[in-house]
Amino acid sequence: MTSTTAKAQLLELLIEPLKGCKGLYTHRQQLMQRVMRMPDLEVRDHLDRLKACHVPGS
Repeated sequence: MTSTTAKAQLLELLIEPLKGCKGLYTHRQQLMQRVMRMPDLEVRDHLDRLKACHVPGS
C-alpha cells in the first residue's frame, strides 16, 4: 500500500463516524491537513489500530 493510499484510508476511517454532522467540511479539511503532515510510519500505525477496532455497520 502506498503512503497516499494509507493516508486516504486513514482519513476515510476518521471521517466515517462524523458523516451528517454539522461542520463536517471544516473538520474534514483540518483532519486532511493533519494526516498529510504525518510521517508514513505513524499513518500506518494509526490505520492498523483503527482497522483492528473498526466494526462495519455499527
